[in-house]
Amino acid sequence: MDLKDKQKIVKLIGNAEISLQKLEHNVNSYLAEGKTPPKADMKLLRNIEYWLNMLKTNPFAGDNVPKKLIPRELLHLPNLFRIELSQFWRMLYYVTGDEVKVISVVFEICDHPTYNKIFGYRKK
Repeated sequence: MDLKDKQKIVKLIGNAEISLQKLEHNVNSYLAEGKTPPKADMKLLRNIEYWLNMLKTNPFAGDNVPKKLIPRELLHLPNLFRIELSQFWRMLYYVTGDEVKVISVVFEICDHPTYNKIFGYRKK
């Protein structure tokens, strides 16, 4: 069975789900008050929604993180992909599945300092 014949599912779990809910809540609270949400928040939200939809058509749309760069805590994952979002945010996910479906599991949507902390990068 070819990839195009499989059902593609995108799941948000853990910090990714929390981050998206906070962002949506922030934008919706501005809208409920009749105010214009910050442009940065709107741009980030649209960018996240774009990539989540993209993963529904192409689960391998992100950049594959080489095994030697994957932190020890994430080595148990079958694979690791990264998507660069606006305002230097990052989306981390892995792809799993079976004969019938492919599941993109997004587990982290974070700002750049948090991303650097996850991967152990330091300022020079």
